[in-house]
Amino acid sequence: MSENNTDTLKNWLIILALIFILTVMGVVWLFLFSDFAFFNAKGLDTSNRIDYGAKVLTTIGTIFGGLAVLINAYYAAKRWEAMDKSAMAANESAKAALKNAEAALKNAVIAEDKQITERFAKAIEQLGSEKIEVRLGAIYTLERIAKDSAKDHWTIMEILTAFVRENVPRKLEEENTENTQQIPKIRTDIQAALTVIGRRNCDNEQENQRLDLSNIDIREADLYNANLQQAYLYNANLQRVNLKGAKLQGAGLDQANLQGAVLVETNLQLAVLRKAKLQEASLDQAKLQKAGLFEANLQGVVFGQANLQGAFLNKANLQRTILSGANLERADLREANLQGATLTGVQNLEQRQIDLAKGDRTTILPDYLEYPEHWQ
Repeated sequence: MSENNTDTLKNWLIILALIFILTVMGVVWLFLFSDFAFFNAKGLDTSNRIDYGAKVLTTIGTIFGGLAVLINAYYAAKRWEAMDKSAMAANESAKAALKNAEAALKNAVIAEDKQITERFAKAIEQLGSEKIEVRLGAIYTLERIAKDSAKDHWTIMEILTAFVRENVPRKLEEENTENTQQIPKIRTDIQAALTVIGRRNCDNEQENQRLDLSNIDIREADLYNANLQQAYLYNANLQRVNLKGAKLQGAGLDQANLQGAVLVETNLQLAVLRKAKLQEASLDQAKLQKAGLFEANLQGVVFGQANLQGAFLNKANLQRTILSGANLERADLREANLQGATLTGVQNLEQRQIDLAKGDRTTILPDYLEYPEHWQ
């Protein structure tokens, strides 16, 4: 109830109270003190006078009862007015508290952004330090910021991938002169950066954002269970890298060197490995559905239980590969070299697929398939 309405009600109650008081006074005077008073009534015997007096007193009681109701209504209005004022005051207090909370939240966000900016700037500076322990601290600080601030997540991933690319670029001329048995140990800070990249929260990334790890040399790195979906790993040297259980769906691995890599249970669906080197790699139970392995070198690869449904193996080198247990349903084997390959126990392989491939009598086929006439 508004303040104006309360004042109006109060005024009307006062007026009505005055009317009732005057009425009561008039009635009392009329029935008790005027010539019409019941004890002055003429022509009435004692019994009728008593009756008459009782009615008069009842009337007076009713009037006083009405007056009591008016008084109670007045005080009820006063209480309602007080409650209304209290409610208005509480509402104003709530509004003020809400404004204060909003201001406090805004200040907290500003303070947090400032703190993140300061931490970010310091970490970037430390990433260029000559001391490896300082660089390691910077890498893990950046990981913490990426978790705390979704809007900075992708920027940090780009910084870490650039850090890897700049510090361990692939140098083909050095690889050609190196002893393959003397692979240099991966730097601790590079491994840390790769670990952070591999375990990042992908929920903070847009569909078109892809990691760029092309032309890097991370031989013998540990990328177990790493999430590298859609990543660019073009021309990367991944020799003997542990990629067991890694997620590489849709990754670009054109011309990558994966010799001796552990790709057990790795997901390579729709990955592109054109002209990639996978000699002696372990691909047991790997998922290679619709993977592009055009002209890839797969000599000596163990494909046990691997899923190669719809994989593109055109002109791939599959010499001495072990395909026992692998699923080759609809796999494209046109001009693929199967010399010395073992295909016993292979699943869903059809004669027409073999007819399009290259092989010879060293190729071990399942009993239900025949050697094509053009195989020597």
